Amino acid sequence: MTDPGNSDLSSQNWRDRLRVSRDLGTGFAAPGGEFTRALFEWSMMPGGDFLKKIISGARMVELGAGMMPHGYALACEGGAKNFVAVEPFYADRQEIAQLGLIDSGDLGKSRIPRKVVGQDMLSYLQGEADGLLCLLACGIEDCILPDLAYRKKVEGEIERVLERDRFFISSHSDLFPQGLLARTFSFERPSTPGLVDRLCLHGHAEAFEKWGKLLPATV
Repeated sequence: MTDPGNSDLSSQNWRDRLRVSRDLGTGFAAPGGEFTRALFEWSMMPGGDFLKKIISGARMVELGAGMMPHGYALACEGGAKNFVAVEPFYADRQEIAQLGLIDSGDLGKSRIPRKVVGQDMLSYLQGEADGLLCLLACGIEDCILPDLAYRKKVEGEIERVLERDRFFISSHSDLFPQGLLARTFSFERPSTPGLVDRLCLHGHAEAFEKWGKLLPATV
């Protein structure tokens, strides 16, 4: 877990946080958020609304949530049971963003229980029980992970904690658990026509059997 008392991890300058993240060895403090925003916006469109259905009632965890609240917004709109944002370097900013979203009133009656955890994703997953979660990761590319060994450990933990009939929802992420089935899709960003993003759903056979008819054609 990061030290919340470290002044550089409270800095408004993301470069200060990046410098600290290099020393900690659990990843790199990329602010991010645009991939999650794009996924949330697509989920509100006819072609992407299946995302809300496959997270309904789930215990949802976003890995590397960054500074923006769109993972929480997606969980609320989809009617997830609860939501945890895991973010080692911008947990304070993520908390502020979620509170701002709540205060805006945009969630209406869809607000769900939530919390922000200031741990790196591997440490967090290692503390979770087997087979209980639906997972989300956006923009978790190799360049922000400490090394390949760390990535492999995270992928193993994803397989372990993923609920049998839920998905690991991965957008522009290099995390690819080898023990899970996968389907890949592409979608155009609603707010940026012509810009195409990629989405991969990873899951056990039970998840694809349960939700397969809702999923769009793969690309």
